[in-house]
Amino acid sequence: MTDDQMLALLDSDPSEGIKRLIECYSALVYNVVYGKLGNVLSPDDIEEFVGFVFSKIYEKRGEINFSRGTLKGYIATVTKRMSIDEYRRHVSRIHTEPITDEIANGTSGEGNMQDQVEQSIDEKTLIEALKRIGAKDRDLLFRRYYYKQSSVQIAEELHMSDAAVRMRISRALKKLRQLLSENDFSTFYSD
Repeated sequence: MTDDQMLALLDSDPSEGIKRLIECYSALVYNVVYGKLGNVLSPDDIEEFVGFVFSKIYEKRGEINFSRGTLKGYIATVTKRMSIDEYRRHVSRIHTEPITDEIANGTSGEGNMQDQVEQSIDEKTLIEALKRIGAKDRDLLFRRYYYKQSSVQIAEELHMSDAAVRMRISRALKKLRQLLSENDFSTFYSD
């Protein structure tokens, strides 16, 4: 199928056009996305982002100009730019702030030294587990449990549905519990 035929199919029969577009270019898009975001997104997030790339390509199909190159080149360029933008968003959101003010200030607060050491170890374990679940999931958990945002607020800010946010948070908590249970902290973070 030629590039012109693919664009014509996207206009005349969008569902079939998108299906064919994905069949032809999913490996390209996936490889570019994984190359740029493999270190910051979980595999589920990468799959979701690939779908987002294809929806953006469909939305902008009217802007494609074959005098500048091929459809494959356009798709590769859009994918690369979107991936770089997504990477920058995630890198700018990474917080290395301590979870509690007591650790940040080095104050003793209530309790004895042994309690403080145990709490510090628990928090370090939690931080390490959070680092391993992927940037998008970590961001959702921080928004929900650290910044105390409701799922409706998160959905509005991230342009997602409330149900999608709740599902993603639930999935992220499941991953987090699994990682914590590997270190015998399975009851540390329960919902």
